[in-house]
Amino acid sequence: MTSVFFNGSFDIINAGHVRAIKLAQTKGDRLVLGLNSDELMAWFKREPIIPWDQRQEILRAMLRPDDMLVKTHEPAAINYIKMYNCSVYILTEEWKDAQRPAIEYIESVGGSVIYAPRWPDIYDCTTIRQRVFDTVTRENAR
Repeated sequence: MTSVFFNGSFDIINAGHVRAIKLAQTKGDRLVLGLNSDELMAWFKREPIIPWDQRQEILRAMLRPDDMLVKTHEPAAINYIKMYNCSVYILTEEWKDAQRPAIEYIESVGGSVIYAPRWPDIYDCTTIRQRVFDTVTRENAR
């Protein structure tokens, strides 16, 4: 069984997240989807807008029977990749430097690293947050 690891915050789940998860599911028999804890998000990014329990409920709806969702408490993917015996690692280019140990490990065991694209037709979380802020600001100015 080929296990694939992909993780993220998935705070404001959007079509880019869905596409990346679907891509990850095509690369193996089982997707191990890591979902950053609220504490991890607050430590390295910002406080989450959507709490972990709600994010995991949404994400679980996209998983296949053999897939699993795991709560991640540390930013290094390598420990989760080893723990769940994953031989494929999906990530975006922006995390390449930060996840160098995980990339080197996967490659050393004959696995593969696949970079999920950034889809230009999709609003990412930053764009969605800005659009909400702009909308609220306009509404409050009336």
